[in-house]
Amino acid sequence: MYTVIIVDDEPIIRFGLKSSINWERENLQLLGDFSNGQQALHAMENTSCVDILITDIKMPVMDGLTLMKKALRLNPKLKVVLVSSYNEFEYVREGLTHGAVDYLLKPTLEPESFLKTIQKCVQKIDEEQTIKQKLDIVERTERLQVRKKIEQEMKRILFKKETVNDNRMKERCHLPFLVVCMRMKQIGMVEEKYGFLYKSLIFEEIQECFYMEEEDGVCFPIGENELLFFIKKNGDPLAVTHQLIAKIEKQTNISFSFGYDVITKWTEIIDGYRRSLFASQRHFFYENEHVFTYRAPEQTSFEPISKGQITGLLPYEEAKIKSFLQERYQQWASEHMTPASIKSEACDILTTLFLSLDHALLLEKCSEIEACESLHDLRHQLMIKIDECHQLLSDQKSKPYSDNELLDKALYYIHEHYTQDLTLQNVADHIHISRNYFSILFKRYLEQNFIDYVIDLRVKKAKELLLHTTLKVYEVARKSGFNDVKYFSKLFKKVTGLSPGDFRIHHQK
Repeated sequence: MYTVIIVDDEPIIRFGLKSSINWERENLQLLGDFSNGQQALHAMENTSCVDILITDIKMPVMDGLTLMKKALRLNPKLKVVLVSSYNEFEYVREGLTHGAVDYLLKPTLEPESFLKTIQKCVQKIDEEQTIKQKLDIVERTERLQVRKKIEQEMKRILFKKETVNDNRMKERCHLPFLVVCMRMKQIGMVEEKYGFLYKSLIFEEIQECFYMEEEDGVCFPIGENELLFFIKKNGDPLAVTHQLIAKIEKQTNISFSFGYDVITKWTEIIDGYRRSLFASQRHFFYENEHVFTYRAPEQTSFEPISKGQITGLLPYEEAKIKSFLQERYQQWASEHMTPASIKSEACDILTTLFLSLDHALLLEKCSEIEACESLHDLRHQLMIKIDECHQLLSDQKSKPYSDNELLDKALYYIHEHYTQDLTLQNVADHIHISRNYFSILFKRYLEQNFIDYVIDLRVKKAKELLLHTTLKVYEVARKSGFNDVKYFSKLFKKVTGLSPGDFRIHHQK
């Protein structure tokens, strides 16, 4: 809705102008009427925006031409309609020269001609806005293309180890840059609940939003769980990082950890990337914090654990093992080892203690240890896995069902309930085994995570409904087991290459 003000020193003229148009029907809002230019200008200075000014030329205190010139300085896009008498044509011509849209003669003023003049103003505003929108789209597209070129250049430098072309990079962006590595937390929970593809959808949304809101900088994935940002450094790096975090938190309820560093030369791109990645991994040691600056690792003579130290714990004695792990935990917490090295050492402890167990089972348990996102969680999981393995060795009772029978029973239940709110725990409870063991069993035999298997079934069901029913997309989503139609549409396009609507049209043709 556009806004209008009327200015004339004759009350009867103001009343006539106000009452001759149904402003609301024309999608206009009449903000007020004034008896001289000074009053009108004061009102315009205190109003966010006036779109159309209808003003008499000759008035006391401030005339219409002076008002028009000052008002156009406030808002160059203002549309001005002059109201004049026969003997004021020289003033009218001056007003038209300075940008007035049209003029009206008081003695012959008719509601129809007044309405057409106002509609002409509205049309001009609409046309200007359309042009501006098109120019904005072109400008955004050009900026995005430039940033995509920078993005590709940085990827080549980081991943293909190409030499930095200083001149080319200087043309496209200016140092210094804040490098921020964002790592997704609770990855196992996200994959289990939403499936493997959900992470890439989230990263695409964050990247799209970043490019829309940030004038400088680029961002792109550097792995399944990390997104790397290069942001023009304006101010304190920690404050800029927190601004980035605030924007991301508005988009998603998923948790992330952030590591940052600053580069002042293009030759530091690889080092900046590595330092920010290293900083983000410090979350492993401080699980209640989520923003970390780079800190160089201390040079120590820290000795990794040896096979002999582990085999020295045999035969199995719970108290002896717990005492050993408590001591080792204190050494891990000193940050003298990387998270990857600590996880590798924990897996070595487990596999060496229980070499006689099934190799595939041990690998699955090690994969759960490697998925731990904090040192506290790793310590807890390692103790659980040791207890589970010890119990498996000790328990000589045969299972009432074979693994194949359990899996067959689980698959039957999944196919009967996959369009409902189905979870890994639901199915594990149904076949009376632990959730962790069912997850291992399912992935071992089907070579696919449980939730991804369920999503495949739901997408297949959605395809059938799109092809053989006239249900709306949101109805197809619900009947296929997807509660969120937006997530369903993005996931469906990610899997099939087509949106649900395009899939229906393409295959019906």
